[in-house]
Amino acid sequence: MLFKRPYFCVLLLLFILTVSPIFATEESSNNLPNGYSTVTLGMSVEEAKEALKKSPAFGYNGNQDVSLLPGENRTLITTDGVLFFNECWFQFDNDRLYIITLNLNPEQIDYYSIFKTLCDKYGEPISLSPEKSEWNNGTVQMVLERPLALKYTDVAVFNELQESSNVRESAQEFNRQNFLDSL
Repeated sequence: MLFKRPYFCVLLLLFILTVSPIFATEESSNNLPNGYSTVTLGMSVEEAKEALKKSPAFGYNGNQDVSLLPGENRTLITTDGVLFFNECWFQFDNDRLYIITLNLNPEQIDYYSIFKTLCDKYGEPISLSPEKSEWNNGTVQMVLERPLALKYTDVAVFNELQESSNVRESAQEFNRQNFLDSL
């Protein structure tokens, strides 16, 4: 009986050590954050305002930081960050946060430190160029841009907006061509 118990423990330990790195790798590549701190993609404008008020790092001053963007139901909140942030932008469509842009302070943090941290946490980027590094799990796109900005994007909302924009452009092109043909 005593012999079987240590043997079982050794086997269990070996199994855990061999399997856990596999799961950790899969988990890290799929679990991108959907925002920073308490501000996350999908929040309403009011929810985001409350979260920004609670986090002094964003330097949110209230409603004077909120403006309407051209187009239907689009809102932008801009904040003057503190310490690691220069300026932050929170873009909403139909009252849902779909892009968070954190412009970082190069006097406090550098590109390489952020890049290395993101690679350690989320694996290698799916796209890498001198201008930017991109991580994407199909739901969230996280991009580290030069000179120093970190952007979180709701992939589904962004793709939907892209498609509707293309439809509008196609209709405008069609109308333009009809006009030219009528001359």
